[in-house]
Order: sequence, then C-alpha cells, then structure tokens
Amino acid sequence: MKKATLPILLLAALLSNNAQAQNKAYAITGESKGTYTWTAIREIDLSNGNVVKTIYSANSAQKVNYNFLNSVNRSNLPQQASSPTANGVAATAYDAKNNRLYFSQMWSNDLRFVDLNSNEMTVVVNNDEKYSTGPRVDESNVITRMAFGADGNGYALTNDGNQLIQFTTDNNPVITKLGALIDSKKNNGISVHNQCTSWGGDLIADAFGNLYLFTYRNHIFKINVATRVAEHIGTVKNLPANFTTNGAAVDENGEVFVTSATQTENYYRINLSTLEAKPVDKTEATVYNASDLANGNLAYKNTKSNPVLADIKLSNAISIYPNPAINKAFAVQFDKLPAGNYSIELTDANGKRIFTKTLGINGLQNEKINLPKAAATGLYFLKVTNSTGKSVYYDKLIVQ
Repeated sequence: MKKATLPILLLAALLSNNAQAQNKAYAITGESKGTYTWTAIREIDLSNGNVVKTIYSANSAQKVNYNFLNSVNRSNLPQQASSPTANGVAATAYDAKNNRLYFSQMWSNDLRFVDLNSNEMTVVVNNDEKYSTGPRVDESNVITRMAFGADGNGYALTNDGNQLIQFTTDNNPVITKLGALIDSKKNNGISVHNQCTSWGGDLIADAFGNLYLFTYRNHIFKINVATRVAEHIGTVKNLPANFTTNGAAVDENGEVFVTSATQTENYYRINLSTLEAKPVDKTEATVYNASDLANGNLAYKNTKSNPVLADIKLSNAISIYPNPAINKAFAVQFDKLPAGNYSIELTDANGKRIFTKTLGINGLQNEKINLPKAAATGLYFLKVTNSTGKSVYYDKLIVQ
C-alpha cells in the first residue's frame, strides 16, 4: 500500500539514527569550573566526563548568526547578539534527527536551537507566543527541564510542573501547551509540583513514549505524555548529601549520567533498575557545574546492557494503515513475509498490553484490528514476533 510507505520510511530513518546509542552529550556549564553563569555549551564524553569540544562560550569573540522563524521581537536582536545564552540556560534537548541543540534561556520566553550542521555558530530563534510560560520573574514559570521523546517531538517543562509544552521540529514548527502534570495516586504524598522535592532537574525519554523527570532533590517521576500523569518511582541512592541533580542523559549502557549545578567533585551514573548511583571513573575530566545535559539516547533501547529492542528490524513486508488510526480501527498488512505463525502485540505508552493475537501468515494478508471503545487516544507501540519469539517489526501507532 502506497499510503504506508512514507510512515515506514520515516520510522526507518528514526530507527537508523538511533540504532546505536551514542556515548556523548551536550552540557550547559559555567564559563569555568565553579562559576554559575550557565552560558557555555560543551560536548562531553559520557565514558569519563571529558570535554570533547566547546560549542560556544560567551567569553570568546565567537561570531553568532541569528535566524528568526517569525518577526516578533526582532528589535531585541542587539541584546540577543551579545550572547545567545546571555540570560542563562537550564534546559536543553538534542534533536538527533536534525542535529540541532534546542534550549531556553531562563529569563526569556523564546525557544532556540543551535544548528550543529553549520560550520558557523548559527542560532535559530522561535518567538511563538505559545511558548511563553508567563513572567520569568516568577521562578515557578522558568523552563528548567527539556528532552526529545520517542515520538520525535520536543518536550519542555516548567519548574512547578504546571506547564508541559510540546514542540515539533519541521519547517513550520507547532508549539502545543499540553497542560499541567497530574500526580499519580501512587505517589504517597510526594507531589511533582512540590518546590522542596520536585523542582529543577532534567528530563530524559524512554523507547516506549514516556518521559522521566529527575528533580534537583534526586526524586524520579515517570511521566505518561498522553495522560500527563506523573508517578513517583523513587529517589536516587548513594549520591552525596549535597549533590543536586540538574542534568541527565542516557549513556550507551542505558544508565543515566547526571551532573550537578553546584557540585564539582564528580559526575555520577544511575542504574534505572535499582536507582543506585555510582561515581564516574573520570580520567582527565574537569568536572563543571552543569545546569543541563542532552543527547539522542532513549532509555531501554539498543544499549549494551539493556538490549530490549536490539533484535527488532524494520520489515518492509509489514505495514500499518491508516496511521494515525481512525475511529480506533486500523489494519496490519503482511506481504512477502516468510510463511509461519506470528504474534501481534499492541501496548500503550506505559507498556500496558492492549491487544494480542497469534495468526498464521502465508502470502498477502490483512489483519483488521478494532480497539475497545474505552481505549484512550494517543501513542501506542505495535510489535510483531515470529514463532521463535524474535521481534521482526516494531512501529509507533497514533490513535486519534
């Protein structure tokens, strides 16, 4: 079916870009160790914390080129030209598909990105008013957490958790205010909105469509993007008492590399299964005060220690249509697939199984699937496995 070709090609590109976890990240740091300006952008090696290169430093005479996605606030260009990070940065996210580093200034209401494909320092500014979270003199409105999800969209979150914003990265980017996070009934009184426990920190994403919030007080919340429910899953163990988690990124082994905005003794890694932290085996690393980290890795995907999806290959012999599904109905088409028994499994963004079926395939075949009326709209994942249990197809499905 021609209608299924484009989504498959897009997914193939996405899987190709993220097939191997990268062991690097982009860090927002002070201009020097022990400073708190949050204006320098550096690429660091997650194996030891070493700085690979400095992308931008406000102390340098580096020329900055600006592009604007709209005409709003162009009059501010002289101030902006002094430094793209002049107001300090506490939220950044890496768009692996386009090789861009997105960020927000702490005391400004626009969304920016550095085009890492450019040989020059090129910053693109989006002044869309939908990205505004209100007066930045109010600390609760400051965006301090940002990440790209498995769906390819960017997500930004204010300190108080009352404004979750989604943004796309196409030629005509769409910014959507999704609303406030909702405390899970399982949180036992630990609210994602509490200033003492849950402000600051950073976001990462997993391969199943969830976001994870690491707060500056080392609490971890799992966020279902479709429902905005934030479930407290625990606190990080074995960190020094004065360590605040401010930056987080998934390394090649599926662990979370974290930095602190206040401590420069060491960086740490967190095991997502045990929530235990251990110091990084640094070599020549200068440990910077880092307010945020970003890279293109997803938790639980194609890592050395967590090969959850490592055996999944995109099969041109399988396709889903329509995608997005209409009226909660769609079909899975099998064409030129080796004859045999296959299992279809559909899970929601939380990993909950919604539908399973085993069927025999022999030639061209369409399997129509109707989801229960109670099924929520949003992001789902469809996996096909063969008779030996090996995954042969994995795709995202949007249900409208």
